[in-house]
Amino acid sequence: MRLSLLVAALSLSLFQTTQAINGGIMRKLEQMAEMGLNPDGSPMDIPIEMQLSSLTAVDSTPAPPSTTDQRVQNIVPEYVELPLDHFAKGGDYSYAGTFNNRFWVSETAYKPGAPVFIYDVGEADAEPGALNRLQNQTSFFKQIVDRYNGIGIVWEHRFYGNSTPEPINLNTPSEVFEFLTTEQSLADVDSFAKQFSRPNINYTLTPDKTPWVFIGGSYPAMRAAFMRDKYPDTIYASFASSAPVEASVDMSFYFDPIPRGMVRYGFGNCSSDIHAAIKSIDKTLESPRAAAKLKERFLGLGAATNDNAEFADALTTIFYQWQSYGIEGGSRGLRNFCDYLETDPATNTVAGAEGWAKKKGAQYVVDRWAQWENFVPMVNAYLETSCSGKKNVTGSCDLGKTFTDPAAISWTWQYCTQWGYFQSANLGPNQIVSKYNSLQHQHDICHRQFPTGLPEWPRVHRTNAVFGGWVLRPSNVYWSGGEFDPWRTLSPLSGEPFAPRVRTFTAPPMCGEEQSQGEIFGYTIANAQHCYDFRLVGQTAPGGEVSRKFFTDALTGWLGCWKGKGKGRRGAREWKA
Repeated sequence: MRLSLLVAALSLSLFQTTQAINGGIMRKLEQMAEMGLNPDGSPMDIPIEMQLSSLTAVDSTPAPPSTTDQRVQNIVPEYVELPLDHFAKGGDYSYAGTFNNRFWVSETAYKPGAPVFIYDVGEADAEPGALNRLQNQTSFFKQIVDRYNGIGIVWEHRFYGNSTPEPINLNTPSEVFEFLTTEQSLADVDSFAKQFSRPNINYTLTPDKTPWVFIGGSYPAMRAAFMRDKYPDTIYASFASSAPVEASVDMSFYFDPIPRGMVRYGFGNCSSDIHAAIKSIDKTLESPRAAAKLKERFLGLGAATNDNAEFADALTTIFYQWQSYGIEGGSRGLRNFCDYLETDPATNTVAGAEGWAKKKGAQYVVDRWAQWENFVPMVNAYLETSCSGKKNVTGSCDLGKTFTDPAAISWTWQYCTQWGYFQSANLGPNQIVSKYNSLQHQHDICHRQFPTGLPEWPRVHRTNAVFGGWVLRPSNVYWSGGEFDPWRTLSPLSGEPFAPRVRTFTAPPMCGEEQSQGEIFGYTIANAQHCYDFRLVGQTAPGGEVSRKFFTDALTGWLGCWKGKGKGRRGAREWKA
């Protein structure tokens, strides 16, 4: 696929979904950011304050796929047949049946004995970014596969993209999702690896003879750690970037890193004004008549029919791009919003450090927010609705729809059953989300989507008991995170007051060496958000290159210790990259 077509496909798919903030739409934003692109497909600009080091590649124009090897151009989707239920009693898989799981393979760099690298896409259709990760010279995954002369695999998670037992849509009964669990999806990878081969490679590629390395960011990063923990004979080493392995129903603290980051980036006036505006809006919403007028001021005629919680969802859309872009993100990013909010149109003066609310009052900020030209188009795009934004035109402004995007439907099942991650209002001195975005509202979103089949609340205690949560420490795993990444709050690298205190270190541990609960092999990238170390182009943080090197230094050493069944010890020199 040509890069221009890839960008168009990603951009189109991005704005054809409605989703809670923690859903499949975030994965699509991450795919765009990893390619150095804004959500609209334009190259990311690099602000001067981000140009702090030459450690990071900063070419904002994505390179085209390599044409030096014709096999690169012939990568096609492949499928493996897998049981829907890997844990059937007595090993009888016939009652549940099978499905076909999709994957893509690049062999162009391969030399016999080199590792197999698997990139897990997670909770999204894998196709839009698959060829980019395997072919594009600016893809971190391609670079690491080439560096170690390995085989690269892009893997699609069950129940996403074309790896579904049945079509996923609003008519799919909840019973179909019985086997959509993290446990089953991990077993998919294990089963696939044990039967993997290539017709034109005369070398055993299964994990007993070839080391497998799992790479993932966000939910796939969790899976990277879980695979090494649960299937150490299959996955020899893992890179877990931004992995929130602790399941939690309440994730109101998702929003806490945002104002901290805004202050660091010089936008403390904006975060203060958003806080003041939200407090004022919450007060106004207590009066039904005033609430109706406020909703129409922001979204136009027809918006008053939405309840306060649904209106709160619309207000929260200004933060949707934070985890992937930080303060950036093009026309709908926070930089654009804050530059608008903090500039007085009458005098063209910019607010001081305290913002406008203290000087002009919170209502001034509320009115400015309601008039931001990008707000209504952003709400319509993210929440799949048609608010008019006009006081004399009635729109079809329904903010409480069920999710229609297949990836959003599948991820909703996963977080509503196993993981929680309910991103409700961060009440307190740094509140930036309306109080009406409550835990109960997040609960109701789950049960609106699936009226039957869900537990009353996600079974997070069971999830943490199964996977380990905070204290997960498998060997041969490198952990990374961004300082202002909302998902770091539930990672072992978390700096939140409620998280366990751990000591991070970056000197590679010995092969097979596990860490205690009080320490971890990992690195927090300063001034960064989500999965920034997977990016080689566009706006990023200099620490991304540093983080990647911590992993490759460790991986080179670990590969030097690898022993396959029936093989002797491999010398470190053989694996020197």
